[in-house]
Amino acid sequence: MATWGTLRYNILQQVPGTNLDVLDGFLNGRYEQILGAADWTGIHARAELQTAAAYLSNTDTCTLTVGSATVAGVGTAWTDAYVGMKFYRVGDEPVYTVTAVGSATSLTLDRPYEGYGEDAPGVQYASSGYVFMQNVYTLPADCRSLERVLDSLTNFPLIKFTPAELDETAGSRAQVGYPQNWTEIEDTAEVIGTPTVHQVELFPPPKFARGMTIEYLRNAFTFNGQNLAQSPLPFISDSCIMYGVKADLAADAGKISQAQMFEAKFNAELARMLRVEFTQRRTKPTMRMAPRFWRHRVERSARGYNYGWNNGTN
Repeated sequence: MATWGTLRYNILQQVPGTNLDVLDGFLNGRYEQILGAADWTGIHARAELQTAAAYLSNTDTCTLTVGSATVAGVGTAWTDAYVGMKFYRVGDEPVYTVTAVGSATSLTLDRPYEGYGEDAPGVQYASSGYVFMQNVYTLPADCRSLERVLDSLTNFPLIKFTPAELDETAGSRAQVGYPQNWTEIEDTAEVIGTPTVHQVELFPPPKFARGMTIEYLRNAFTFNGQNLAQSPLPFISDSCIMYGVKADLAADAGKISQAQMFEAKFNAELARMLRVEFTQRRTKPTMRMAPRFWRHRVERSARGYNYGWNNGTN
């Protein structure tokens, strides 16, 4: 698959003097036309999301001071690996983010410790249990929107919430366990021509490190005139885009017969892509019986074998 820069260069070589703004518009127009021709399987993607194990203090403790963002550890072995993770004192509702680790026994939070909200500055909570955890994870760079998150143990989909719904139902994130819910959040501002970085929040925050399958829609990465190194989606034919653009350029120049010739080539190539899509990529899945329907038969057969069913004694 050629990059947008390569596609633009090749067309400029074949049709010298083409206005770049016009060319870029035709490139995007044909790309969008192809994308709209079918619900392409290549738009849908799967990936593994690796969760981080939460750390629950055992013999080690910490001391927090109301009004101070510095946390002192006792018997701790903190490292920079905890920077960016969420932190909370066992029994508290507020959740903080670790912004720096000064030493094995000192770290800094993103804001001063609040205590119970009624404590005077300087009040200390010594010998406190604490938790490090991660509940927000960055999605693949080509993710446009997340469709499903599958439970790592059952492979059943987790329940989707909007960010507002999760805030209303989950409240504080000061607990860890097996994730049952998720919501998609954006990490960067929407900028025309630049894909937004998406993140997913899991609730409850993962207690264990596990791989979770995610299903999402790919970002189509349209051409904005600057992302020359990016490419159209890999299943889309370079020839199809180029035939379509050359048809548009010929029509724009009043070369009707030439435009018709390239339009016919575009349609033929698009038809070929559709045949591949519906005859090769969308093969019918093999139906398999779920283990819960046949596992007992295997166990029963094993018991019978042990009792001599194999030799005809029973």
